[in-house]
Amino acid sequence: MKRIFLCTVLTLCCCTFAASSGRDKEAKNFVRAGFYECDITPPYNADVPGSFAKTQIRKIAEKLAVRALALTDGKVKIALIGIDNIGVGPKFLERLKAALPGIFVLNSASHTHYGGNLRDKVDVSKASPVVRRLYIEESTYFDESYYELCLRQCITAVKLAFDNLQEVEFSFGKGKVEGIIFNRRIRMKNGSVQTHAGKGNPDSKTYAGPVDDELGVMGVWKKGSDELLGFVLNFSCHACINFKGVNPDFCGAAVETVRGVYGKNTGAVYINGASGDVTQIDNMSFKRDIGNDIALKLGRIIGGKAIQILAASDRGQITTLNYLTETYAAVYRPKKKIDEKTLQQSYKVVESGISKLSTEYIRAKNRIKSAWSYSVSPAPKPFKMELAAVQIGPLVIGSTPGEMFAQFALDFKKSSKHPYTWFSQLSCGLTYIPTADAFDPKTGGGYEAGSAAFMPATGHDMTAILSRLADKLKPAAVPPPDTMPPARKSWGYNNVR
Repeated sequence: MKRIFLCTVLTLCCCTFAASSGRDKEAKNFVRAGFYECDITPPYNADVPGSFAKTQIRKIAEKLAVRALALTDGKVKIALIGIDNIGVGPKFLERLKAALPGIFVLNSASHTHYGGNLRDKVDVSKASPVVRRLYIEESTYFDESYYELCLRQCITAVKLAFDNLQEVEFSFGKGKVEGIIFNRRIRMKNGSVQTHAGKGNPDSKTYAGPVDDELGVMGVWKKGSDELLGFVLNFSCHACINFKGVNPDFCGAAVETVRGVYGKNTGAVYINGASGDVTQIDNMSFKRDIGNDIALKLGRIIGGKAIQILAASDRGQITTLNYLTETYAAVYRPKKKIDEKTLQQSYKVVESGISKLSTEYIRAKNRIKSAWSYSVSPAPKPFKMELAAVQIGPLVIGSTPGEMFAQFALDFKKSSKHPYTWFSQLSCGLTYIPTADAFDPKTGGGYEAGSAAFMPATGHDMTAILSRLADKLKPAAVPPPDTMPPARKSWGYNNVR
C-alpha cells in the first residue's frame, strides 16, 4: 500500500477507552492511522503574502505541500493538517471543515513567507478606484484559482489519509533545541520594547520575552515492525528565513532531514508552535542568522533531534482519542478614525510617484486602506473562534488561530497534567495575539502589539480556555518499554573470588 503521494459554548466530542485487563483484551479499540500528502506549489506570478508591498513569485525553489494524518478509534475521527502557508483565512478553514463532516480538523500553517496567498477575499468592488488599486494592484490580493485548488488539495489529503488507515503503534518524545531561536522583541534601556531592534543597537538591553524551545515528536509505526509510517513535529519559530524563492523554509528542511533516515515516502505533519514573537534572529548578537543556509541549518538541527527522539522512544498501541472544543468571542480593539488632513496627505503621497517600496508610501497606502475599512465596518462584531484540546494517547494539543506569543505555550504546558503537551497556532491566520503587557504605553511596544486586532486580554483568555479543556481530558499512559523477566542470578561469567 502506498502511504503517501507528493502531489462561550462548549462542545464535547469525546470517546475514551481506558486500559483493559487481559479478560477484555479483545474489546479494545486501538487507534489506527494513515498519512497522505498533496502538492500546493503556487504558480509563477502569484502573489506572495507576508510583505508590506505587493510581491509576486518569480522563482520556485522547492515544492510546497499540505500533509495530513488521519486518526480514528472506530468512533472518533481526527485529522491533523500541516500546510505550507503563511496562514489560511477563516472562511477557508470554515469551508474545509464543512467539506469533512464527522471529522475533527486540527489545522496548522507552517507560516512560511514564501508561498501562495490563502487569505479570504476582501470585497472592494464598491470602493473608489484608488482604494481598489491599492488593494488589488499594490497589495497581496485574493487569488481565487489558487485558493480553490488548495482547498481541494486539503480535502483530498484528509480523505485519502483516511483511505490509508492501518493498524499502528505510536511513540512520543520531546527534547530541547537550545540556542537557535530567540525572542525578537527587545527591551530597550528606556524601558520600552521594539521588535527587531537591530544587531548592535546601543540602546538594546535584553530580550523582552521567552521562547518555547521544546521539540515535540510523535512517531507512527507499522504495527509489529520497525517501519516508520510517519511522524508529527511540533516546534515554535517564525518561518521567514529562506530567500531563494518559493520554499517551505526550515520546516520543510526538518521534514526532509527525518526522511533522509526513514525514507522519502515517510508521512509527515508539521505543527507550528507559538512563535508570534520568536525567530532565529538574535538581536543581541552580531552573528549572521538569516539566509538559505541558515534555514537549512535550523531544519537539520530540528530534524536531527527528531531522529534521536524517534529512535529512543518506546512505542505501542493506544486506545485514547478525544477532543474538546469551545467557541470564544474575541473582541476587536476599537478602530481609530483617521483625521481628514492626514488622509488627504496620504492620498497625495500615493499619487506622488515615490517608490512603492518606501516606508512613506507603504504607511500612506495602509492609512488609506484602514480609513476605507473603517468606513465599511467602524465597530466589527466579536470574532467567534474555535479553540480545541485534542488528545492522542498521552499527548494533548492545544489548537488556536492567530500568531500567539511564546509565553502562552509555556503557560499552557505548565498547567497540563498530561505526559506530553503541545501548543498549535495558526489554525487560521487572523492577527498577532500578544501578551497583555505588550500593549502598555510605557513598558510595552513592538510591531506585534501595534498591529494586533484584538483586545489585550485575548491571548490570556484563550490560554485559560485551552487549559480548562485539557484538564477535562483524562491523562493516558505512555506506551511502556519492552521488558524482560527478572533474573534469578547474576551472569555466570563473573569472576568468583
